[in-house]
Amino acid sequence: MLFDALFITLYVIGWLALGFLPWLALSVATRGNAGFRYLLLSMAAAVIGGLAVPLFRDDGLGLMLSFVVAFVFPTLLLTARRVSRRWQPEASE
Repeated sequence: MLFDALFITLYVIGWLALGFLPWLALSVATRGNAGFRYLLLSMAAAVIGGLAVPLFRDDGLGLMLSFVVAFVFPTLLLTARRVSRRWQPEASE
């Protein structure tokens, strides 16, 4: 029981770290214009993506795929956000 809680905690920390990396790359690329609200969104997307994979595949490959999805899902989410902001009309003052 205790080992299960320990390993689940380590998985979640790993997924959170992988969710942080796309936001960090976007923040560096935009010189700090990534937005803190998208940090939480990116990390939550990583945990949700990481949790979704073992529901379908519960072997070693599923574990590795969960870490891949925990990185790719926030990357796609932040990319979609940046692309959608380009197509928004400029706000007139």
